[in-house]
Amino acid sequence: MEKLKNLWDDKLWFKILVIVVILALSYWFGIIAILLGFILFIYAIVTVIRKYILKKNTRFKVRYILLSFLALTIMGGYGYAQTHPEEMEQSRIRQQETKKAAETKKAEDAKKAAKAKKAEDAKKAAKAKKAEDAKKAAKAKKAEDAKKAAKAKKAEDAKKAEAAKQAEAAKQAEAAKQAEAAKQAEAAKQAEAAKQAEAARQAEAARQAEAARQAEAAKQAEAAKQAEAARQAEAAAQAQAAAQTEQNGNSSGYIRDANGRWHRSNGQFASKKEIAAAGLVW
Repeated sequence: MEKLKNLWDDKLWFKILVIVVILALSYWFGIIAILLGFILFIYAIVTVIRKYILKKNTRFKVRYILLSFLALTIMGGYGYAQTHPEEMEQSRIRQQETKKAAETKKAEDAKKAAKAKKAEDAKKAAKAKKAEDAKKAAKAKKAEDAKKAAKAKKAEDAKKAEAAKQAEAAKQAEAAKQAEAAKQAEAAKQAEAAKQAEAARQAEAARQAEAARQAEAAKQAEAAKQAEAARQAEAAAQAQAAAQTEQNGNSSGYIRDANGRWHRSNGQFASKKEIAAAGLVW
């Protein structure tokens, strides 16, 4: 085995000989070559997985394995076709029959599909027409409902406007009534206030008049009291003067009458100078 390996590594003619032998065997044993080729293809996939995914070392390179797979498959297929023409012909006939049956079946399926598609299209068209009619009916109904709704809304708005107008009129009437009541209440209040003010003014005037009357009475009483006191003082002074005059008159001969005038002993009026010279008070 080691010797064969050395020949493979060192001798080119050995490599060529091995390749020719393998190709010849592949030509004569086509089925086996094709089977080996598929095994090599699977081994090439496993090698790729081990080398590039699992990161493991591989014994053979992937390109050599793939080249071996192609060589075995091509040569095996060609050899099998050349060495087994009857089987290839039968296989070709079977393939043609299978292909024809497949085409017939395909045509039948296409026909059935076309028929089914036509029925489906008719059904879809009927359904679409029905949907379109329903859509138009719905649209017409929607327009009618919108028209009715707009009419109802307009009537409702008019009704609300009338109600609002009546409410506003009632509100204004109530406001006017309240304003009139407030005005009357204010007038009554002002009249009452004026009445109370007039009563207070009259009471104040009466009080002031009473106070003035009392002050006047007190003033008159005081004046009468002062007049009485003055009269009494004057009377006392006259009495005193009369007493003194009488006393002086009796000594000097002058007499004072009730009016305070001095007279001589002969009854004639005396002058102030005489009275002063006599030491009397005028």
